[in-house]
Amino acid sequence: MAAAPQTRILVLNCGSTSLKCKLFAMPSEEVLAEGSIERIGSDRARVKLRTSAEAPVHHELPVPDHHAGIHHLLARLDKRGLGSPDAVAHKLAHGGERFTGAVVLDDAVLAELRALIPLAPLHNPPMIRGAEICRALLPEVPQYGVFETAFHTTLPDYAFIYALPWEWYERHCIRRYGFHSASHRYITARAAALVGRPASELRLISCHLGGGSSVCAVRFGRSIDISSGFTPQCGTVMATRPGDFDPNIIPYVIESLGLSPAAVSAAINQESGLKGVSGLSEDLRDLEAAAAAGHERARLAIDIHNHRVRHYIGAFAVALGGFDVLAFTGGIGENSPTVRAAVCRDMEFLGVRLDPERNATCRGTEADLTAAGWPVRVLAIPTDEEIIVARDVAALIGLHQ
Repeated sequence: MAAAPQTRILVLNCGSTSLKCKLFAMPSEEVLAEGSIERIGSDRARVKLRTSAEAPVHHELPVPDHHAGIHHLLARLDKRGLGSPDAVAHKLAHGGERFTGAVVLDDAVLAELRALIPLAPLHNPPMIRGAEICRALLPEVPQYGVFETAFHTTLPDYAFIYALPWEWYERHCIRRYGFHSASHRYITARAAALVGRPASELRLISCHLGGGSSVCAVRFGRSIDISSGFTPQCGTVMATRPGDFDPNIIPYVIESLGLSPAAVSAAINQESGLKGVSGLSEDLRDLEAAAAAGHERARLAIDIHNHRVRHYIGAFAVALGGFDVLAFTGGIGENSPTVRAAVCRDMEFLGVRLDPERNATCRGTEADLTAAGWPVRVLAIPTDEEIIVARDVAALIGLHQ
């Protein structure tokens, strides 16, 4: 019998100075190619590209902006015989209450997304720009968007409504949205497969820890609580963002330090978190090395980060009525044995204990880190946000395995 026809879906994720892409044949989910560009805006941007038929290529070249970066990757894919994709799927940060699933990115939708930029000022602009560039470079190829808020539409009202004046929610949709949907969805499904139980029977705490972080409580396959909020800034400590803090600090520093609202926003989004506390770096790897060498503020930044993750695990253990799986993912969660060990310290009363040897050797690989005989499974799972995006778009356009 002839093989089912495949649709090539290019998943694109644009950051402020980076972009990542992965080309899938759907619905088979074969990865045809994947690539990334880091340090966009530099004369020495780092370009990586790997196809299923050829060895990875790494090189440096000038990439002045996202237009040049996307054009370069599309040209490389074409040169390797993959041609233009049949569809482009964009991972978008914030859809507000309006967008809760995969959508076609037409003029009207893009206009609505631009209006939502204040809700995700670091994330939405480059992602929207990526969609605009692809529409210009590939005018005959349909563009789709999948939103990082989508998984959390199942939060109960008492978990997403802020105790603020009601008209703020009713008229302006100020509420908790939550982020990293694609990652938490992937972890939910993968954790269920690893423990050999359906997601519909599991209580899971998913810790996506990286430059941006969030902790999610998943009961029986549905998100019921999430550390991130109205914007991605809320929740745990992140690379350059503080996570939770007293909101009255904002009017205080405006009045006492003479800062403008724009300056305060820039400080909160770009100069806080690990970078702000350490005064050294936003990269946890740098801070771990510095802390080992005796840098006190690097040690403090890491301790604050881990404390806030533990705070949410404790809160979500209560929200779930206990939990069966604790999963770590993201750049830090997948690769830092010291963070995982610190987060799980003294959690035996919750049924959690790490196997120290397994944990110490786990960097960027899928592993069960549970100490023998302990009831809560502790897992490290490299996330795959792109396959979730590709699956959503495939479902929207009617592709079936």
